[in-house]
Amino acid sequence: MKEQQDHTIFINYINDHYDEVKQTLKILSGQRNQSFNEDSFHESIIRCHNAIKKKGFLQDKSPYGITSYLIRAYFNYVLETKRAACNAKRDLNYTSDNIGGLYEDYYNSNFTDARQKVINDMFKDFSVLYIMMIAEQNFDQEHFYLFKLKELIPDMTYKKLAEKTRLKGVRQKVVEVKKFIQQNVTKEMIKEEFFNIYGELL
Repeated sequence: MKEQQDHTIFINYINDHYDEVKQTLKILSGQRNQSFNEDSFHESIIRCHNAIKKKGFLQDKSPYGITSYLIRAYFNYVLETKRAACNAKRDLNYTSDNIGGLYEDYYNSNFTDARQKVINDMFKDFSVLYIMMIAEQNFDQEHFYLFKLKELIPDMTYKKLAEKTRLKGVRQKVVEVKKFIQQNVTKEMIKEEFFNIYGELL
């Protein structure tokens, strides 16, 4: 049987986990005070697929790697769309005499800050995904499910969690996962992994 190419692995995974990835993006968008845009989501899937096909490979083909890749592409595309909308509103009748100075002023005052904001936002999203991955790798499905709901759904109290899931020992199980994360995951570890994966692109 012929081995699947990376772009096929990517699109098959997204097709099989579409709702799950979409829900993750909705939650992350809410945390950024942004509205989720399904058209941008579809465009990001297409862009990722085409980029992988053109490059010939995807560095991390795990579920975590594929999801992270698409999430980064989605928020980059949303930012790109916002920038395009802002640029369209500007007066673009620059002369050859002043365009150089205008570009330098814009670059120095805006680009560095905008780039750093993108990196910061990417790191926040990556941190959430990394912590979820560690939790999933080290706990059973029930512990992970409860922890994920408690951490990702705004205003999710232990009482609401117990009522929603009808499971016993909800608080204890979530606290077990939290303690494990606190004892075994540091910000430095997350930063190192973040720059190992995305360093060349930043």
